[in-house]
Amino acid sequence: MRVRRLTAAVAVAAAAVALRPAAAGAQCRPGEDSNEAKLLAHYSAPITFAPQVGPGVGRHRVTLGADLTYIPKPDPALEQTGRCFMPKQESTQLSPVFPRPRLSIALPLGMGLEIGYLPPVRVAGAKANLISGALSIARPIVGSGPEAIVAGARVHATRGYVNGAITCSDDAIQQTDPNAACYGSEKSNDTFRPNMWGIDGSVGRSFRAGRVGVYAGGGYTWLAPRFRVGFNQLDGFQDRTRVEVDLHRAAVFGGATYRLAGIWSATAQVYSVPVDVTLFRLGATAQL
Repeated sequence: MRVRRLTAAVAVAAAAVALRPAAAGAQCRPGEDSNEAKLLAHYSAPITFAPQVGPGVGRHRVTLGADLTYIPKPDPALEQTGRCFMPKQESTQLSPVFPRPRLSIALPLGMGLEIGYLPPVRVAGAKANLISGALSIARPIVGSGPEAIVAGARVHATRGYVNGAITCSDDAIQQTDPNAACYGSEKSNDTFRPNMWGIDGSVGRSFRAGRVGVYAGGGYTWLAPRFRVGFNQLDGFQDRTRVEVDLHRAAVFGGATYRLAGIWSATAQVYSVPVDVTLFRLGATAQL
C-alpha cells in the first residue's frame, strides 16, 4: 500500500512539473515608496508633454518644432529592485536623451492644438513609439501687443511604449546559476508604457519686439505607467511579469525662446518634478 501511495505521489509531482506553464505573466503592484514605482516615475518625467514655448508664442501660425531632453541617470540605490523581481541591480538608462518632434496649430479664440510623435526608431538602447497631444488656451493679462504678459493653460496626454533591455541587459546575462536572475543567452526585450495625462499653466512675456521670450509655470500629472518583462530563460521558462502603479506628480518649469532669423527660433527649458528628477531641454521651432 505504501509503495502504491509513493508511486502515485511521484506521478502527481512529475505531472505538475510537466504541466508548469512555459510563461509567467504575474502581476505586481508595488507601493508608491518602492524602487520600482520611483523608477517608473523617473522615466515618465522626460516623456511628459510639457510646453516647448511660452503661452501665446506663435499665435495664428503653424509651428514645427523639436526638442531634446537630457535624462540624468537615477541614483544606483534606486536601481536596486526587489518588490516585483529577484533582488538585483537593474540597467534602466537605455538612452541618455529623449527626442520629440512637435507640431503646433493655432486655433481661433486664442486656443491651440499641439501634437508630438516619436516614431518607432531606435535611440541608443531604446526603441520608442509615443504619441502626445495637448489643447491649450492663452490670454493677455497685462498690456497688449508683442510684449504683453500672457497667461495660458493646457490639458495634455501621452500614450505609447518604449522597448529595451532593462531587466536583463547584455552585462547581466549569466549561464551558470539557473536559480539566479538573468539565466539565459539573450538579453530581455522589456516594454514600458508611460500612460499619463495632466494639466499645466504658465505665464510668459516677450521682449525686444518679440525676439526674446521667457515663461514659467507648473503642472500636475496623473501617471499610470505599465511595465512588462520580456525574458526567456535557458530552461524554456518565459518571464512576462507585469508591474503596474498609479501615481500623481507635481512639476514646475521655466524656459526661454530666442528668435534666430526668419522663421527659426531656439528654445531652452528646465523641467523639474521635485520628488523625482530635474531635466534640461534644448530645441528649435520654425513658424510657418
